[in-house]
Parts: sequence; structure tokens; C-alpha cells
Amino acid sequence: MKTAVDAGVAQYAQLASVLRHQIAQGEIPAGSRLPTVAELAEAHGVARITARQAYGVLAREGLVHSARGRGTFVADAPTQRGAGLDAHLRAAINDPAAAELRIDLIEQQRRQPLPADLLGPFKPCASYDMVKKRHIHQGEPFCLIEMHVDSSVRALFPRGAEKRHKIAWLINQHAPGRLHEVQQTLSVAPADLPLSRALDCPFGTPVLQMTRRVLDRQGQVVLAGRFWYRGDRFVMDQSIPFDVWLHHPGMVIPDYHRGP
Repeated sequence: MKTAVDAGVAQYAQLASVLRHQIAQGEIPAGSRLPTVAELAEAHGVARITARQAYGVLAREGLVHSARGRGTFVADAPTQRGAGLDAHLRAAINDPAAAELRIDLIEQQRRQPLPADLLGPFKPCASYDMVKKRHIHQGEPFCLIEMHVDSSVRALFPRGAEKRHKIAWLINQHAPGRLHEVQQTLSVAPADLPLSRALDCPFGTPVLQMTRRVLDRQGQVVLAGRFWYRGDRFVMDQSIPFDVWLHHPGMVIPDYHRGP
């Protein structure tokens, strides 16, 4: 019987989720032979086609592979959320100056107001340019971004620069000293259909959502955006001195209700 937690989730997706968790936690070690489709179906009380579909999901994610006549096995180096990301992808995510990524521009709009939820209690600039883009590493998308940047600052960028560099890096290069404070909020939600298509990930798999605004010293929002990261291709690297974390909690948990 389905509970309120799994109501509406396809059986194969539920089964894939159980196996994914067991692999991630090391309960099923790398290289292990998994049950046959018939064995898996019987163990979990589902149809064989459901078991076969669950294995198909995990195979597409690179977690398992099948060998004809031998069975289905856990990959030798299964993807671990965050921990298994190579150094180049970690840099592509965390380094504003990262060069080892491809940037696909999806949509651009000029001189728009900043959405109210991104402005918060802070001062707006006169207008913003919206850039919707996708970040890709080694042929795989890992992030969908909707970015809003002060139109007067974006006018300083060389033509086409957003296809080669991250916007925060461009602002620092062409309007040095303008960026003063970064605020961001992270949450996790299942991928809906547009996100699963944009990020090339299964429907309903975890996606990290980040909202970020960057202020200048006058409390104006110079840059603000929404980010959606594939859950299996995200890790945030941070190093915060303990005394800063202890005595200045606003650096980790900003007070979004304060005014400029």
C-alpha cells in the first residue's frame, strides 16, 4: 500500500530510489552482483517489468551495468552525490573563474525589472538584463541558471562574453569593487519535467535549487539569480573560520528581513 510519501510516484522509480540509496550508503558494495529481474521483483512484490525499469533507470545514471549471461552489477566506481565529483567539475561549480565548462545561452531579455522575490528588502538598480543559460561539463549539463544583472554593468561586457565566462567573474573584471556581499539560499526538490529535460536527468530525481543575490556597498542588488543543479552533479566547497561562524552567524544564515 502506498503512503502519503510515495503516493503518485511510479513503482519503478520507488524501487530505483531504494536501490540507489543502498548503493550510495555502501549497503550494496561496488562490483556486487545484483539479483536477477525475477528475484528483485519477487523480493519487492512488484512485476518483472517494474524491476526491469528500475534497473534501466540506474543503468542510465551509471550506477549499474549488465553483462550478457552474467547478470547486473553495481558499477566499480558508482556516482556518490558530491563526494565523487572530479576536481574539474568541482571547479566548474565553485570557481567564478572556471574555464573548463561550456555555457549555452538559452534566452536573453534586456532592461527588465528585477522579480520581487529576488529583490527582497533591498534597493533595485534602474533595470536588469536577464540571461538564461545552461552550464555543461564534459558534454553533460549540471546547472540551469536564470540570472539578472544590472543593465548598466552588463553594458560593459565585451560582446558575447557571457558565452565564455561566468557573469560574476565578468562583473568583477569590468566593474571591480562593485560586488560586496553574497546572499544565497539552498533547498532540494524533485525535478519537474522542464528541469529533467534541461538537465538531462530522470523525472523526480533530486535537484538542488539555489537563490542568490549579490549586493554592492550601498545595498543595491547588482546581480541576482536562480540556479538548479542536478543532485548527482553538485557539491559546494566552503571554508569558514570557526570564530567567524560562531560570532557572525549572519555570514552563514543571513537576515533577509533587514533593510539596506
